[in-house]
Amino acid sequence: MGKREEKNATEPEDKVDEANDSKEMAKIDPYLAALDCEEHAVRSRSERDDQASFASICKKLRAIMKDILRLKTEKPENWSVEVEDLKVKGLMHMLSLRRLSRIQKVRVKESREKSTEFRQGVDAITLQLQNLLYEVSHLKKEVRKCLEFKSADTEIDLVSVDQFYKEAPENISRPEETVEDAHQQRLAQLHWELEQRRGQTQLTDKLTQEKDKVAELISEQEGRLASLLPRINAILEATQPLQKSLNLPLDAKREQQKTSQLLPAPLYTLWVQATSYGEAYDSSIIAEIMGDVEAAKKLVAADDDAKTEASDSDGEMEMHEENVARKSRSRTENKNQETDDSEDLSLKQLLALHPLHIALTIRTKSGNNAVSMKFFFATSLRIVTTKCSLDLAESSKALLTDILNSDSLLTLLFNGDTGTETPNPANEYQFQKLRLNGLTAEHIKIIGRPYKWAQTLSGLSFLSPESSEDESYATSRPSLNKSNAKEENLDEPPMSPEDKSQLLSSTPQKHCSETLSWKVSAEHMHHIITAIKRRLQARLALHSQFCQLEGATSTSSIPISSETLQELFPGKVCSELVSWGPITWSDYAECPATRHIIDCGAVTMQDLFFKAVFKRQAVNLEAFVTISPDYPNIAPIFALRLLWGKEETASSNPHVRQMETELNIHYGELASNRSERLQLLSLQLYRLAMCFDILTEATSIQKEANVTPSQTQFHKEKIFFRPARGPDRALPFKYLPKLGVFAQR
Repeated sequence: MGKREEKNATEPEDKVDEANDSKEMAKIDPYLAALDCEEHAVRSRSERDDQASFASICKKLRAIMKDILRLKTEKPENWSVEVEDLKVKGLMHMLSLRRLSRIQKVRVKESREKSTEFRQGVDAITLQLQNLLYEVSHLKKEVRKCLEFKSADTEIDLVSVDQFYKEAPENISRPEETVEDAHQQRLAQLHWELEQRRGQTQLTDKLTQEKDKVAELISEQEGRLASLLPRINAILEATQPLQKSLNLPLDAKREQQKTSQLLPAPLYTLWVQATSYGEAYDSSIIAEIMGDVEAAKKLVAADDDAKTEASDSDGEMEMHEENVARKSRSRTENKNQETDDSEDLSLKQLLALHPLHIALTIRTKSGNNAVSMKFFFATSLRIVTTKCSLDLAESSKALLTDILNSDSLLTLLFNGDTGTETPNPANEYQFQKLRLNGLTAEHIKIIGRPYKWAQTLSGLSFLSPESSEDESYATSRPSLNKSNAKEENLDEPPMSPEDKSQLLSSTPQKHCSETLSWKVSAEHMHHIITAIKRRLQARLALHSQFCQLEGATSTSSIPISSETLQELFPGKVCSELVSWGPITWSDYAECPATRHIIDCGAVTMQDLFFKAVFKRQAVNLEAFVTISPDYPNIAPIFALRLLWGKEETASSNPHVRQMETELNIHYGELASNRSERLQLLSLQLYRLAMCFDILTEATSIQKEANVTPSQTQFHKEKIFFRPARGPDRALPFKYLPKLGVFAQR
């Protein structure tokens, strides 16, 4: 019993110890314990031992693999059990390999840490060495500076020794001490120099005070003068209401006149003539000087300096006649150098414009719409260029054809003047130096268009061998000036071809490429301003017609007033306008119906081309319309193609040719004044629809005897007495409004 009690007493103590051990084991991290074990293995084993163990394990693994392969191949009794045993052994060997791998990684890690530690030590020593070397070099540099030091007194320009003893007092010169001692003599000279400089400083201060007093007096007087400026400005401000009531912008005019002195001669001529014309004839014309005034002043100053230098060089040449030969050679070299420099003139310098330009605004009679033109002067090309913009009362509707394009608004304002070629013959040589063939579209975007009429407005005249071509151009195209319309009914009669050719080719008979004439500008100012106004009026009228024609689906959509319809056309037109739209020059040229018009030179690539399609039942009529930039002075030209069973044109069908004659020759019957001429395109289109009705009805009457069921037949709805007459079987295209009937011409 006693032993059992002792045994029972000791059992709780053992259980307590086991619990404590388990708690301590729980506190130990297995991962850290494994690392400690591997580090201990690294310290206790060498790399060779691990290499030998690795080779032995690999050898055993090969043997196990061979045994497994042999057992699976031969399959003796209990082979599967043996294979499982071999697998277990193989896995144990694999675990050994993994343990060797971990040991090797730990060994590599320790090696890297040791290498890093030693490297840091070497870096620290290297850094100390570099610091010491830098200190050594710095000390050597300071020693060198000390050895090379030179006193600043050697740079002081002292008086001579004799002058020093003559001027310096004895208490400074001390001749008994300094004559024999060069060092003491140098010190005495420096002392005397210091005394002299102190005296000069006192004198400078005194003069500065006197200068300040004079400057103060001047500033007081300037203040008094400056106080006059506000008073003068106040007086001018007080006169502003009077100026406005009397419409006298004196201040603005004064500024403009002041700025005009900086203008180049052509722009000055243009500004003076335009301003004078606006004051005397048309107050809606406004000419303003705009641009960078400061840059213009610098340019004028540079020109004055160049002229001054040239005059100085001429004076020196007159004073030194003995050096004429040498200076002539030098002048020749300078000219050659200038020639080389001119050959290297960049395109940017060639296209340079003067900082100032003229802004000319021309308004219509209503004052709602205006053309704003900017005139620039190309300083190297010596020509005047123009950029145009429109100021419309209402925003224009976007169309397929931008008839209000400001870039082409003034193109061909006069015959042959497209604004794409420079009128100055000298520019050709300038372009040749830069290997250019003339002005390109990019150049025109930069400087503007050099219209010939712009040169005329500026008083510039150039010898132009193309003047005869311009005169012949005026007679190469049909124009309303040659029609039956009476010029006395127009608001302002247009210029005759002779006046236009004179405007473009008016050049004094002198052997010079450029002349400046105020008379030329004054003579043609009215004609050019009128032409610009008429061009704007015509383009606005065309734009209004295009807006309605592009969306037209019937003949009734053609924009014609009801009064005009009653006066010029019958009450009913059966043909319908199906479509209207622009076409390109290539499309126009490829059409067989337009060949005879192109061959006679009646159209050019600068014209606008359109295609209108009329339809009556199954019969189609295509009209290829050419609108000149000088519309309505030059009437639209129509080329027709009839699709009635087969394709017919003016060359194959006399009736189509008669319709073209009715449109292109007898259009003068439709317009008797300027306002009607502006609507000429719409009137011609409506007449074409009317003639199309006559063509279909008259042709149907002639073919009634031979008509087949498949052919389209039209009933007679228009009043005419004979469907055809004469050897060419002319149809009754001429409408007599008073009688309401159609007849042959």
